[in-house]
Amino acid sequence: MQPSRSPDRRPRIALALQGGGAHGAYGWGVVERLLEEDVELVGVSGASAGAINGAAIVAGYARSGCPGARDGLERLWRAVADLSPLAPLDLGALGGPFFEPFLRRSLDIAKLSSRYFAPFLPGVRDMRALRQAVSQSVDLDLLARQTVVPLHVAATQITTGSARIFTGEAVTLDALMASACLPELFAAVEIDDEPYWDGGFTANPALEPLLSDAIGATDMIIVQITPFTVDDVGGSIGDVTRRVSDISFNACLRRDLRALSEIQDIARAEASRDPRMQAIARVNLHLLSPPEELAGRSGASKVDTRWSVLEGLRKLGRAQAERWLADHRATLGRGSSFEGLPEDVQG
Repeated sequence: MQPSRSPDRRPRIALALQGGGAHGAYGWGVVERLLEEDVELVGVSGASAGAINGAAIVAGYARSGCPGARDGLERLWRAVADLSPLAPLDLGALGGPFFEPFLRRSLDIAKLSSRYFAPFLPGVRDMRALRQAVSQSVDLDLLARQTVVPLHVAATQITTGSARIFTGEAVTLDALMASACLPELFAAVEIDDEPYWDGGFTANPALEPLLSDAIGATDMIIVQITPFTVDDVGGSIGDVTRRVSDISFNACLRRDLRALSEIQDIARAEASRDPRMQAIARVNLHLLSPPEELAGRSGASKVDTRWSVLEGLRKLGRAQAERWLADHRATLGRGSSFEGLPEDVQG
């Protein structure tokens, strides 16, 4: 592994945040723990829930560094829970062994049939609750004018099927909603007369913007929410639908990781005068994958925004980040911990 910078300097970290609905609260826990380390945040890229997390992180970081970023994430997810239509059903321990399975089964059914009844629910189609949660918890004016940490938000342009990356002043509330716009639930978000859907279809998340020499990252940490592999696919309609969604939303990350790894091998093997290749060669690559406990949850858990559930996901994320740091903290600023995609390692 080729070291990117002097080990005496603080690692300059760029975060690439994958989406995953309410499972974005797991990403909250991961990032919260990472930002308790002695690191400098220099760039964030996100799609869907990762973009929403990114907005809270960057706005908070611009205000007061890593503590501000952590506070911003908590404000965001508390607002999501407070505005959740499921908030009255957050019974905690009072739910007991009968209520929770019933609720999860109901959410599974609702998710499978959402494409049929969502068009008749205006409050769902216009993303009203999420819009309100983000606008209440994230300083969008500060986010647009700050230059401390570049934020890159991916959305999918419906007419072309290509990714559009919003950054700088273009990261508006509409851009964040476009990045999180699942077509089976929400109406397309129009920006500059162009309709957009969830960024996870085309860039989940976008990696290229974090490789520029202007950012000067020593390390890129990809916070993955949807696993590449699962032990048991299951046979129910809900299981199959979830796995189809997982494969679809991971396809672009697989593609980008494989391409980046190959380009890095070339850039490190042959000295180049191209500053873009030099920047790519310098960045250490890390993939922080989710635990089996997250991978084994039902697809409906991605729409369960009760505070007790989100808090549990946060703790799961913190624990996974703690394990990852125990194994790889020493590599930050010094080398890559990414060893290839699952099939590449096995093959």
